[in-house]
Amino acid sequence: MTDSKSEFKLKSPPEDGISRVAFGPNSSQFLLASSWDKKVRLYDIVSNNQRCAYSHSAPVLDCVFQDPIHVWSGGLDQILKCYDINSATETVVGNHDAAIK
Repeated sequence: MTDSKSEFKLKSPPEDGISRVAFGPNSSQFLLASSWDKKVRLYDIVSNNQRCAYSHSAPVLDCVFQDPIHVWSGGLDQILKCYDINSATETVVGNHDAAIK
């Protein structure tokens, strides 16, 4: 029988409730997490390290990979952001009249 790890304890987890998690589109090595602490974090679960993080001005309700390099997020600040993991740049793509979830 193969011992497969289905639970991971992150070294630097979000400081408040997690609103969404998503694994990378090509590999389950990368985990994206949005949180009520106003941040989106990308983890490498193999090495158990946080690769990068970026912030919103209010709790983040949703996050998703577009591809292995770009992620999107939105939340209670009513702002939709796209983040480039390789260049560590974020772009405000738009906003909404209500929370983005």
